[in-house]
Amino acid sequence: MVAGRYRLQEQVGSGAMGVVWKAEDQRLGRVVAIKHLVVRYALSDSNSEETRRRAMREARIAARLQHRNAIAMFDVTEHQGDPCLVMEFLPSRSLSAVLAERGTLPPAEVAEIGAQVASALAAAHAVGIVHRDIKPGNILLADNGTVKITDFGISKALDDGTVTTQTGIAGTPAYLAPEIARGEDPTRASDVFSLGSTLYHAVEGRPPFGTNSNPLALLHAVASGNVAPARNAGPLAGVLTMLMRAEPTGRPSMLEAVSALSAATSAPAGAAPPTPPRPVAVLPPP
Repeated sequence: MVAGRYRLQEQVGSGAMGVVWKAEDQRLGRVVAIKHLVVRYALSDSNSEETRRRAMREARIAARLQHRNAIAMFDVTEHQGDPCLVMEFLPSRSLSAVLAERGTLPPAEVAEIGAQVASALAAAHAVGIVHRDIKPGNILLADNGTVKITDFGISKALDDGTVTTQTGIAGTPAYLAPEIARGEDPTRASDVFSLGSTLYHAVEGRPPFGTNSNPLALLHAVASGNVAPARNAGPLAGVLTMLMRAEPTGRPSMLEAVSALSAATSAPAGAAPPTPPRPVAVLPPP
């Protein structure tokens, strides 16, 4: 029992810093998910304190975002001295797990996933939140077609200056925007790029900058901003190119991304993106 009201039922996930449980909120009679961050796994007192700060930051930020495509935050409490986040439980699989099984997904399906994620992120951006860790593992796919983004653990509230004092690069290297790999501050535009990287992986079967067991080599590749054109994206190819433009100012807003991805969901299977017309020479009259 956690906090005298949440009865743990089964473990549904785990990571380097803790586990996720399916639980019953006996006070309200509903099923919830509990992310139990195990502080004792931390290597030092400073790391333990950072784990606590991260838990509280995730709870505060997620509570600011109420959207049908984002996992809702219900409560934050402690269990055995460790912070616990009480969240909406969604019977689902991560996009990462689906890709591990299927390899790639059809462009129209990827566009639908992307449109739902972009809708949640547009709402986050509207209230001053940058997610900073958009990747297949943080996108949940329910059996009924609902898509939700989760894990605001390293998110940045743009009005919270304390987060910018952290050292190092936050996020998953394979999906970072080039400017983040170069050490610049995260912005809404960097989320747009990371969404594009995630969707690129879903149609191509690999991240846009490939994979490399050497994180520094991977960061160097990401910092270059040289993305190989998507070959399997069909009508989604042009949208991906737009989302992953090297210059942040050249990318669309997340709200514009919603429109572009929604349009791509209805494009015919196998359709190619429109090509620009060939230049026509205009000759002066004789």
